Amino acid sequence: MSTSNKFLKNIILHIKYPYTALIISIMWIGMAFIVTSQQGENLETLIAATAISTLIVAIIGFRTPK
Repeated sequence: MSTSNKFLKNIILHIKYPYTALIISIMWIGMAFIVTSQQGENLETLIAATAISTLIVAIIGFRTPK
């Protein structure tokens, strides 16, 4: 097995829940766009809401099935 195949296999093994990670990254990238377009109105509330929703998505999405 070549070294690139081993590397890709190791990466795939570490990414168990790619859809949950993708959803969380899209939430934060969208948040970055919102923050840069606004000039300071309620940014703390927006960031707190995104952080709480990230925790909720992470708890539900990264839970291992029993």
